[in-house]
Amino acid sequence: MIVPAIVIGGLCTWIEAHALLERSVPQNGVTLSHPPGEVLLVFTEQPEPDLSAVRVLDASARTVTGGVPRPVRGRPLELRVPLPRLSQGTYTVTWRTVSRIDGHVAAGAFSFGVGVAPSTPLRPQALNPPPSALYVLSHMLLYLGFSGLLAIAVAGAAAPPLGDTFRPFLLPTWAVAAVGLVLLGVAQARDAGIGLLRLLGTPLGHALLWRALPIGAAAFIAGGTFAAGHVRRKEWAGLAISAALAILAHVIAGHAGGDSGSRRLWNILDQWAHFAAIGVWAGGLLAMWFAGRARHIQHDAPIGPHLSLVAAGALIVAGVTGALRAAGEVAAWSILISTSFGTLVLLKTALFLVLALLGAFARHLTYRSAAGRVVLLDLVVAAEVAAATGALAVTAYLTGLPVPRASGATSAAPAIVAAGADYATSVRLRLLVAPALPGTNHFAAEITDYDSHRPVTHARVMLRFMMEERPDIGPSRLALAEGPGGVYQAEGTNLTFYGRWSIAATIESPTHAVEVLLHVVIPPRRQTVRTISAPGKPTVYLVDLSGGRTVSVYLDPGKVGFNAIHGTFVDARGQELVLARLPELTAARVGERAHSLPTIQEGPGHFSASGDFGPGEWRLQILAIVRGGEVLRVQLMVRL
Repeated sequence: MIVPAIVIGGLCTWIEAHALLERSVPQNGVTLSHPPGEVLLVFTEQPEPDLSAVRVLDASARTVTGGVPRPVRGRPLELRVPLPRLSQGTYTVTWRTVSRIDGHVAAGAFSFGVGVAPSTPLRPQALNPPPSALYVLSHMLLYLGFSGLLAIAVAGAAAPPLGDTFRPFLLPTWAVAAVGLVLLGVAQARDAGIGLLRLLGTPLGHALLWRALPIGAAAFIAGGTFAAGHVRRKEWAGLAISAALAILAHVIAGHAGGDSGSRRLWNILDQWAHFAAIGVWAGGLLAMWFAGRARHIQHDAPIGPHLSLVAAGALIVAGVTGALRAAGEVAAWSILISTSFGTLVLLKTALFLVLALLGAFARHLTYRSAAGRVVLLDLVVAAEVAAATGALAVTAYLTGLPVPRASGATSAAPAIVAAGADYATSVRLRLLVAPALPGTNHFAAEITDYDSHRPVTHARVMLRFMMEERPDIGPSRLALAEGPGGVYQAEGTNLTFYGRWSIAATIESPTHAVEVLLHVVIPPRRQTVRTISAPGKPTVYLVDLSGGRTVSVYLDPGKVGFNAIHGTFVDARGQELVLARLPELTAARVGERAHSLPTIQEGPGHFSASGDFGPGEWRLQILAIVRGGEVLRVQLMVRL
């Protein structure tokens, strides 16, 4: 019974969520007959409106409306953005939220059409960045500090003769908790892109202050023990209460506190009991270790076995409360083996098992009277501390990850990696763009010296974006900030549409500036191509587009040699689409370089071209822009 509880208990301890988009009005990919008056966004967790942003862009990437969204009264999970009267066309909505519960940042994009269908519906969930190193470090220090203060209080109360032995640990442990709290505020402010003073004026800042009150009380008690020269039982009790209140404030500020109704109270109590049990376990372990050494030296009463019972009982409570929490967090066991989240959960579970086994062995050692028992006990306790620290580190990282959904979730879009160097070959640039979708993207640039491969630090990095086939869309810029490890990062909505983009990266150092030109392609979704064949006639290739639209293409005569190419774009009603300009057509035999073929406008949606085609498989790519600015891309393979 004990081991299964601990196994399950390792699953979701202190796991928190993100303010992810659950649904929207208008829905992603929908075509509306009348323009909407607003955009309504519904999230899985309460966002902070003052720190969130929503932008609506038209087909030319011009901002229709944007800025700070408005909350919906009585519905804390919803944000709304009023819209001016929209004309016919396609629109992209980009959003970025900061969770009001835990400060996590999420972003994404979706599209809808007014009178016309979006060319390719975007994935409504585009970006969910992993926790920063500072965020993970702050949580780990908080966990160590809170549980450490409670552990020292429990140890002092459980072994009064050894109370003064634990007193030197008070101030260092308090300092760990205080530093963790300050770093958490800095991490949340950096993730939200605001200053620390502004953060303190938000609910996230208020939660920091509520944590700070019991930490301050613990400092007052710890200082009093040093002034008095000894620690009395009531001071141990005050320290334990302060640590327990700090844990409670942290739990309320987390995901458990974001629930509603009776479930909220139950989750707070469950998670608080779990967190407190970790501190009691550590206190029992600490007292048992010192008592074991004292018994060896002074032949005192054997209190070690009783303390080991305290530690074992606390570990069982931690496992059971964690199991109850896991039942509401992990929806399917498949998550544990199919996601990186699950890998970390299994690692934490393994560490819990190690703690249980070491605890049982430590209890066995407390009954032994051999002289070498103390050395062995030291090794076991050191191993328990190492396993517990590892479990806290994994937990600190897990708090920054959302729990994967068991079903209905789409697979993550792949990232794009582009690399290049400046003309003088002085620096190398590797740019990662994630995900490979239009909308909000995360940009991470690694810059190294061309010859030594050493990271280039303390530079100013600016990206300039141009869509190559849409010169009517003006350039946009994005500044990257230097982060941990010398990686320059930022989030931006610069890649607004599918297609080929040029990215000019300007890298300025105190002595010189260079520019690296990169090219990235945001690929469209896979298209269905059907063929219509008839004896003595060219094969017609029918390509399905979004919104029930199609384009038909054929080569005449469809044999090796000179061919005329004809293409016609039609809508869902069978009427020709009106093209805004001549389509662009490129042809390339597989394994060879592509070349452009001049096109001729034959009708509103009908075009033609011609060229010589040798034997083999040819790739034809067509780029057309319909009235309203929507870009249609077509790719098909033809064998001659």
